[in-house]
Amino acid sequence: MEYRKYGNLNKAASVLGLGSWPFGGDFWWGSQSDRDSLEVLQTAFEGGINLIDTAPIYGSGHSEEVVGKFIKAGGIRKKIILATKLGLDPNTKGYHNLKKDRMLREIDESLKRLQTDYIDLYQIHWPDPNLPVGESAEMMRNFYERGLIKSVGVSNYSVAQMREFMKYCPLHSLQPPYNMFRREIENEIIPFCAENNISIISYSPLHGAVLTGKYFFDGVKIPGDAVRKNLTDLKEPFFAVNKKFLAEIKKTAEKYGKTLTQFVLNWTMTRKGIGCVLIGARNKKQIEENLKALGWSITACDLASINKLLSERDSQIAGLANQVYK
Repeated sequence: MEYRKYGNLNKAASVLGLGSWPFGGDFWWGSQSDRDSLEVLQTAFEGGINLIDTAPIYGSGHSEEVVGKFIKAGGIRKKIILATKLGLDPNTKGYHNLKKDRMLREIDESLKRLQTDYIDLYQIHWPDPNLPVGESAEMMRNFYERGLIKSVGVSNYSVAQMREFMKYCPLHSLQPPYNMFRREIENEIIPFCAENNISIISYSPLHGAVLTGKYFFDGVKIPGDAVRKNLTDLKEPFFAVNKKFLAEIKKTAEKYGKTLTQFVLNWTMTRKGIGCVLIGARNKKQIEENLKALGWSITACDLASINKLLSERDSQIAGLANQVYK
């Protein structure tokens, strides 16, 4: 496992972190057994992963409870970089809720579920469109100065929103989506974060399992959960373009003796500006496969070929989108 300095934390973070959204067992991902979740956590920890990311919205707190149970039972709190979030409320219209009383309640509830008295990395899950950025930033500074959180993060923020946030509170990290098919942060966000010493922990490296190739080559039925059913990349006319692209990437992966999943994860975690990549897993087999993305490198020649293929794929997708959504 490779470790990198992350934010202002006093310990380095594993280049692969574990995202625990599936552990919630909610309608987004479908049912999930705690036994499988705990096996994933144990396998990830034994494989060197020390950053675990969760959120209260994942299964109405259930993911946090599972993570807290694992860390407490193993006596490994000081060995883990524990990251969670706040700001999404299923009982609020539009889900967003960063009102002060709600933030105070959320951090208290998360600390109890996680069975800890501090959070290493606390992140605002999404900006609240109904409130000024500075209001929630001031509350985060309050948590930070009180020692309840060791590092301040935001997720899904634009450059403008981060710039405004930093007027009121230190900002140590950003969590955005990033993968082969979603690279928009390369334009402004990555340079801004580099200039301001803001570490990036990216999520969705496999684009809802699209980049594993299993829906294209393995005859796996596309599930009807809320994550996959809304992905246009799994629908025609985009499906055919993506299948052709992934077929080429798969050939390259096979040269290295790797699966598409392992190859794509390796590509993602070596991209400029990315500090840590969150991976998800539903069972032990999946996390074991993901860990095999470590310990090898893609050649410069193959990276250049991938960039060319991505450029061609992006142009085709953009052209189709103009036709479909005009």
